Amino acid sequence: MHKAPATIARGELDARLSDGARGHLRQACDRLGVTVLEHTGVEAVEATRVLCADATALASDATVWTAGFAVSPLAAAGGLEVTENGQIVVDRTMRAVSHPNVYAIGDSAYAIGDNGRPPPMSCASAGYTGRQAIEAIVGHLTGRTIANTKLVYTYNHISLGRRDGILQTVDDEGQAKPKYRGGRKPARIKAGILKMALWATSHPTYGMPKRKHRLAAAPDAIAGKVLA
Repeated sequence: MHKAPATIARGELDARLSDGARGHLRQACDRLGVTVLEHTGVEAVEATRVLCADATALASDATVWTAGFAVSPLAAAGGLEVTENGQIVVDRTMRAVSHPNVYAIGDSAYAIGDNGRPPPMSCASAGYTGRQAIEAIVGHLTGRTIANTKLVYTYNHISLGRRDGILQTVDDEGQAKPKYRGGRKPARIKAGILKMALWATSHPTYGMPKRKHRLAAAPDAIAGKVLA
């Protein structure tokens, strides 16, 4: 028997979105026939059902659990200074504060962004921290002044199928701005980002500078490893 799709939220569904974006999301759920269960905790996921905190059992053929991000224990096990959730504490150039020969980027790094807050764990944050790490590594190798690149987070992107999506901009406090974009254009933008990421993964040397720089005579400790 076909089971109707459902989404379960511990609190309000996407409470961090603006009012308009939340309305768009709910309309999309109605259009797709998705039942929304809010303020519902999940205690366990079994092969054929989901067990809720109120003892309700929901039949399920396939369950996708989006409980959040986790950090590999590798850094903590290696003796690096990490946060409570295991992220490597880095300075503004993505250099580990406890091990100057290690750089960390992406979800592995606990950096402070331009707004004074740590960027959320996301692909967008990985891009910005990666650029900063490159500047730092090249600078240390060549003895050049290290430039500070942007460390910002400006929007959240949600896919709602191939023809619908939400682009929600956020302010410096990480809160949703009133304006948002919904519909086909955000979906196309998201699809383009994913295609570009897949292409870049299969062409890792594309865009590498052809100009060569002379190494500094006595550079200080440089990156032996970059953790992402």
